[in-house]
Amino acid sequence: MDIIGTTRKYAFYLAAWLTALLPALSLSGCDSALPEVYQGYAEGDFVYIAPETAGRLVALEVKKGEQVEAGQALARLDSDSQHRQVAVEESHLQAELATLADLRKGQRRPELNSADARIAQARQDAKIAASKLERYKKIRARDYLSEFELQQAQAESRQKQARVSELISQRESSALPSRQDQILAQQARVDAAREALEQRQIDLNKRTLVAAAPAVVYDVISHPGEVITPGQPVLSLLPQDALKIRFFVPARRLNSVAVGQKVSLLPDGLSAPLAAEVNFISPKAEYAPPVIYSRQQRERLMFMVEAVPLVPSPALKPGLPVEVKL
Repeated sequence: MDIIGTTRKYAFYLAAWLTALLPALSLSGCDSALPEVYQGYAEGDFVYIAPETAGRLVALEVKKGEQVEAGQALARLDSDSQHRQVAVEESHLQAELATLADLRKGQRRPELNSADARIAQARQDAKIAASKLERYKKIRARDYLSEFELQQAQAESRQKQARVSELISQRESSALPSRQDQILAQQARVDAAREALEQRQIDLNKRTLVAAAPAVVYDVISHPGEVITPGQPVLSLLPQDALKIRFFVPARRLNSVAVGQKVSLLPDGLSAPLAAEVNFISPKAEYAPPVIYSRQQRERLMFMVEAVPLVPSPALKPGLPVEVKL
C-alpha cells in the first residue's frame, strides 16, 4: 500500500507540472510566428431616448427594429396641460398686441368728430361773448354801464376764446399716437408675452420624443400607460454610424498598433472583408495579471483596441464576432 500511495503521489505532481508547463511551451513556440489576426466583436454606442419632464406615456410611434429618420416622432407623453398653457399665452399675446395697435393709431374717427363738434360750440360761445363785449363797450361810453360790468364781459370773452384754443389743442393731440415712451413700454409687454408663448410651445414640443439622427430602434424599454420620470429611457436607438469593433492585442504587439491605422474586418458570415480605422487604444490592460509578472503571466496582458468601419455595413450587428487583421 505504501508503494502504491507513493506512486500515485508522484503521478499527481507530474501531471500538475506538465499542466503548468504546456502553456509556457505553447506561448514560447509562438514567439517566432505571432498571429496577424485578432479576435474581437462588434459593439454599438446606443442612444437612449428619455423625456426632460415627467409624464404619462400615451403612445409609441415606432416598433422594435424599425428604421427611423432624423426628426421622426418616436413616442408621446400626455400634453393636455401644455396645450392649455399655450392657449392662455396666445390670448395674452393677442390682448397686448391690440393695446399696442391702439396706442399707435390715436383716437377713432367718431371720437374726433365729437371733438370737432365741441370746438364748433366753443367758437359759437366765443363769438357771442365777443359781441356782448362790443355792446358793453358802447354802453360804457355813454355811462350807462359800470366799469365792473365791462370788466366781467371782457373776462368772459377771454375765457370763451381760451376754451376754443384748448379744445383745438385737445383735438390735435387726439389725432396723434400715444407718446413714444408709452408705446415702448407696451412693446416690451408684447415681447414678454411672445417669449412666454414660445416657451410654452417649447414645453409642448418636448412632450413628443423625436430621433436626432437616422437610426434603428434597438429596444423598447417603456410602454404606454407607464409614468415616465425625467431621464428615464423609453427607447434605445442604434445610429447608423455608431457601430465599432473591439479587439484585443497582446502587450508585446501594442507598439504595432496606432490610432488612425487601417485594419481589415471579417465578421462571421461575411466573405469579403471590410475596411476600418483604429480610433482608440485603451491606456490600461484589459486583463490584469497577478502581482508577480512572470513570463507566462505577462503573455496574458492584453489591451483593448477600437476601430470604426470606414463605410457603415448592415452586416455588422452588436455582439457579432469579428476577426481583425492589421
